[in-house]
Order: sequence, then structure tokens, then C-alpha cells
Amino acid sequence: MFMAAILLAGSEIVMADEINPKDTIRTYNIEEIILTSSTKETNDLRKLPGSVTVLSPQQIIGRQIDALKDISSFVPNLYMPDYGAKLTSAIYIRGIGARSSGQSIGMYVDNVPYLDKSTFDFELTDIQRIEVLRGPQGTLYGRNAMGGIVNIYTISPFDFQGKKLSVSAGNYGQVKVKASHYGVINDKFGFTAGVYYDRNSGFFTNEYTGKKADNEQSVGGRIKLEGRFNPNFRMAYTLSADYSDQGAFPYGLYDAASGSVAPVNINDPSSYKRTMVANSLLLEYKTDQILLSSTTGYQYLNDDMQMDQDFSPKSIFTLNQKQKQHAFSEEVAVKSNTDRNYQWSFGLYGFYNSLNTDGPVTFKEDGIKEVLQPVFDQIKENSNNPKMPALKITDKELYIPGNFDTPSFGLALFHQSTYNNLFVDGLSVTAGVRLDYEKQKLGYTGEAKMNMSASFGEMEIPLDSFYGPTVMDVHASQDFWEVLPKVSLKYECSPSTYTYVSVAKGYKTGGYNVQMSADVMQAQMKYDMMSAFSSMIPMELEKPTPVEDVAAYKPEKSWNYELGIRSELIKDRLSTELTAFLMDIQDLQITKFVNSGNGRVLANAGKARSYGVEASLRALLTTGLTADLNYGYTHATFRDYNNGKEDFKGNYVPYTPRHTVSLGLQYTKSLQGKWLDQVYASAQLNGIGKIFWTEYNDIYQDFYLTLNARAGVRKDKINLSVWTKNLTNTTYSAFYFESFGNPFIQLGKPLQVGVEVSLTL
Repeated sequence: MFMAAILLAGSEIVMADEINPKDTIRTYNIEEIILTSSTKETNDLRKLPGSVTVLSPQQIIGRQIDALKDISSFVPNLYMPDYGAKLTSAIYIRGIGARSSGQSIGMYVDNVPYLDKSTFDFELTDIQRIEVLRGPQGTLYGRNAMGGIVNIYTISPFDFQGKKLSVSAGNYGQVKVKASHYGVINDKFGFTAGVYYDRNSGFFTNEYTGKKADNEQSVGGRIKLEGRFNPNFRMAYTLSADYSDQGAFPYGLYDAASGSVAPVNINDPSSYKRTMVANSLLLEYKTDQILLSSTTGYQYLNDDMQMDQDFSPKSIFTLNQKQKQHAFSEEVAVKSNTDRNYQWSFGLYGFYNSLNTDGPVTFKEDGIKEVLQPVFDQIKENSNNPKMPALKITDKELYIPGNFDTPSFGLALFHQSTYNNLFVDGLSVTAGVRLDYEKQKLGYTGEAKMNMSASFGEMEIPLDSFYGPTVMDVHASQDFWEVLPKVSLKYECSPSTYTYVSVAKGYKTGGYNVQMSADVMQAQMKYDMMSAFSSMIPMELEKPTPVEDVAAYKPEKSWNYELGIRSELIKDRLSTELTAFLMDIQDLQITKFVNSGNGRVLANAGKARSYGVEASLRALLTTGLTADLNYGYTHATFRDYNNGKEDFKGNYVPYTPRHTVSLGLQYTKSLQGKWLDQVYASAQLNGIGKIFWTEYNDIYQDFYLTLNARAGVRKDKINLSVWTKNLTNTTYSAFYFESFGNPFIQLGKPLQVGVEVSLTL
């Protein structure tokens, strides 16, 4: 999309028309707002040789974008499913994404990276704009920017002064309250303070309890202090906090024969609580020759997830995972600040991420009877020895602890150069490279014991005194070095039309799984117990695979080739963008379910290829009426992947929509001399699919459409609007999961409707 707005921090705002700056709904031409500076980009972002979508505040309001998950389909080939809990915030762009253990899409808030996707899902308040850069962005952004980057920028008090208050209420017990103040003390110092509260009573009922399974509430706020002490120096400090408490994982049993999904029916608690605190400090100094910037970030995460992992009314097993994260980052960049043909940028980046994950699993009565005990019953059946005693687990419950320390740190050096008007006017070349180093450590500890007895006819002998507990104390580390180049060639045919071609290397770091502790511990416990009686067992015992081999996964890499054109076909009225891309991927990281059925891991899956097209069109149809059309097509398949049982070559990569489409209309009309000052309305038709849920391509969600709409009136400083989401009440699958071979699906949210009152002072 050529864009309704091109935005980046550190520049002056240029407005198309003289309009009341406090209006929450405004009418602009298609060059709505332009900010053209960046702390490290060497290209003017209006003519960046790459695929960029920017969401302005007006688009965020009109499209009802309250969280990052709401931008799905509005950005071509971007899909962020809304499922499970805020813990599960996977983003997919062009077939690249990850459900567990790390992310393939980077997210930055005010230039500070968020290093764990568990922090991606939060309330979007005081947002100035959202930028989505598609395709590998490793040269300037580094690790885990393989599929793209999402940049979120908050409002500067120098750009808006006043107060905003909004209250929204809807069905399913939805209530949302936001309040913000933006002010300046003088021409050198300003501040922003905002708070929010959001709740709903839940959309899906748990048949076992008769209560909602996914009720949710969150509260948080942000403080931003900004100083512009002279024309050369500015500083911005931001502190934000968010607390969420929600029911989670409302999965229903899926019947493949009928295609139906049963209601949620679980007996054990499933919930997610999360506390997040983020700090950032930006220092920027510029002259007529250079722009020097320093961005320092710190994020704190503390969460608690409870999951009935069999998703049934039986007492089989539960998981209680807790994470605690302290993440620090620092980036120093210097770039040219002249109007010469040659532009350059250099930078140094470093981070340290301390992450501790405690994930104990508890096997309950039904789990011991139906899952663990059959393993030992099978041993007797296979022994062909009538004197072989029957082994019986005597525990009523089996608690299997597992604690993972996975600290990581990294350093990177990067450079990018752009030379404009190379050989001929309008021709430019951009080349960049990043040297990236990362070290990840694993510390896994746990201790558990399964108590057993041996039955000889009617006589039962306790065996637990013959062996001790299984103790796990594993330490390992991995080092990753990577060179990430990128080259782009652009030709500007006219001031409003240009075409480009680019080649870039994509990279997602390797790491360690932390959701397979129960499976690893079970295997080791079985081996330890059987070893104690090896002389009595007429079979060779197989030693478990070392934990460091089971837990580790390798980096994912790709080469991305892109060809695009942007053009403003009719000045201030019609703009378009068309992009074609091809990605060759090696060591694709996909989520696999472990053999025991009680967990999932991230594993490498050979090679894959993703290609497709993206098209965007934005038009000012008539005074006050704008339309935008965004379409993405992705064909992502395995080129070389065999799990040892089946060959998946040619199958589609799971969780990647074949199509994303969005058609939006927004209308505003000022009423001169009338009692009302303005009326406005917007509608957004979104389509996503086909999505295969497994590498077998046997279970899938077909293409589906949802419709969101909003309409309202403004009188002076007051806005009153009516909003709806999923107006067509479309039934669709938002997520697929397996537990012990049983398929489960979470359905998408049904029709929502509500009203909102907002006040701008």
C-alpha cells in the first residue's frame, strides 16, 4: 500500500488540510501525514525499497484495532490468530512464524525490542502509528526479524496537547475505559499520562462448571516524559505497565467426521495471569551532518499459566507454567543527516535476556490409570514370561517438576549505505550487512519419583525402597554467529512512481524448548526404575536421548527475493502497491507434538519454499469517502521434510493462510451550521484462509469472511458511536491443538456489538 501515512519518530508532522487537531475522526487525502526521518534507515520511508504498511491513528480507530491481533488481514499476508491466552501471541508473515519457543517476527515499541512474544499482546493506547515491514529485516533489526518487523510508536506530547476519555460497553460483559492527558510545561518539556481498564465476561461456556471459560480483565497505563532542550538534542523516557487476568484455552473436542466442535468441557482450572513493566530511554543528538541516537530498554515479565492439558472432564494431567523475565537492550546508531546522494548508517546493538520457566506437570488419577500404567502393563505382556510380576503404580498423583533457566545475550554490528542517482537520475542502490552473535544457555533441574509395587498373584511387594528419585541437572549452551546481508536496487520513474528489487538473508536464532520437561522426565524415570531391576527383565533397556539434544533446535534461515512497484496513479486520490516475493527456507522451525502426547516442541523441518504476491489499493472516492483494498497470497510448502515416518514434501506449511484480504470503507461528513458537527461510518470486510493445521494437511480451516463496522456522530468535543465485530456471526476455527492424539479446536469469537462515548478536551 502506498500508504495513508508514512511515519517515523523524530520528524515534523505535515498535514494535508487545516483540521481541528482534536478531532478523533478526520478527513485527509491519501498523503494524510508524512514523517520522513529515522534513527538508522538511509532511505526516505516514503520511497523505501521494501514492503511497508503503516496504520495511522484514524485507521486504528476506524478499524477497531485494540490489540496487535486486530491487524490480521489488514496487512497483506499477515496473520495473528486470537486464541488460547495472551501467552500465545504468534505472528505469521508470508508463511514465516512460530507458535512456541521464540518468534520469527520482531516487535519494537518506541524503538525498543520486545524479546519474547509472550509480551506481544497488550492494549494499544496512545498509539501514534503502527508500521509493519514485511520480509527479512535483519540488516537493521537483527535476530528474529526473519518474517518482518512491527514498529509501534506512542503519541508525543509535542504533537498533541489535551485530554482524552472514552468509555465503551458491549455484549458478553465487555467494558473498556481509557483516559489520557497530554501536556507541555514549556516549549522544552512535555509529558503524557494514560490509564486503561478492559474486561469481558467470556465468550465460551465450560460445560463442566457452567461458567465462562475465557473471561478476561486487564488494567495498565503509560507515562511518557519528553524533552526537546534545543534544536539538536531531545530525550524521551517511557514507563508502561500492564496486568492481565484471564480464563484461558477454551478448546473443544473436534469431530473430524462431522466437522463439528464440541463445547468446552474441562474439570481443572485453565487460566493465565501476567504482569508486564517496560521502560525505555531515547537520547538523540543531531547536527547538519549526523544523527546520533541511543535507545535503552528494560522489560519485566512475570506470568502464571494453569492448563488442563487433556482438555476433558477427566483428571488426566495439568500444567502450571510460570515465567519470569528481565530483558535489557541497548542500541547506539549514527547516520548521515545531509541531502547528498550518499547516505550511510552504522550501529552497535546488545541485549541480555534472563528468562526462568518453571513448568511442573501433575498426572492425576485418570492419567496414572490410562496413560502411565499401560506402559508397565505392556512390559509384562511383551515378556512372554508367566512368572514376570505385574508392575503397578501406587501414587494417587504424580508431580513432575521442571525448571528451566535459559539466559541469552548477544551483540551485533550493522551498517547500511544508500547511493542515490547512481549513473542516472532516479536510480539508487542500498546495501547493508549485520554481524550477529548470540549465546544461549540451558539449565534444567528437576527431581521426581514414581512409587511402584510388584504383584505376585495375591501378594504385592512395594518396590520404591529399591530405587531412588530421578534427578535431572542438565547444563548446556549454544553459540550462534550469522552474517546478514541485504541489497536493494530502486528506480524512480517519476516523483510518484518507483520500482525496486531486493535480496536479503533472513535469520531466526536457535534455542531450547521448555515445554517438554514432563516427557523427558518420564523417559528418564522409566529408565531409572527399570535399570534397578534389569536382571529380572528379559529385554534390553534403551537409554533416553540426552536432554540437551531433545531440547535444542537449530536456527532457521532463508533467502528472500522481492520485486515491487508503488505508484500514485492519481495525485491525492489513488495509490497502489504490488509486490511479488520468493523465500527459500532452510531448517524451518515448526511445532511438533511429542510422542507421549503431553506436550509440544519446536523442531527443525528440513527445507521449505514460500512465494506469493501482495497488492494494496487506496482511493479517495469522493469528498469524505475513502476505500482501501489489501490482498495477500502465500504458497508455502515443504521442499524437504521427513519425520522418519512420512514424507511431507509438497505439503503446505501449517498455520499459514493461503489468502488474506481486507476491504475497508470510511466515510466522514462535516455538517456546517447543523446541530451535529460530524457524522462518520466505517466498515471492514476481512478474509483469511485456507489454513492447514498440521503438516499432514488433513485438518484445515477453509477461507472465511468477517465484517466489522462502526458508525457515530460528533458534537463539539463529544463522540458517540456504535460498533460491531464479526457482524455476520461467522463460525470459524481460530486454532488447532492435539492432546494424546485427540484433536481440539478453539472457535473464533462470535458477533459483538457495543457503544462508545469519547470526550476530547
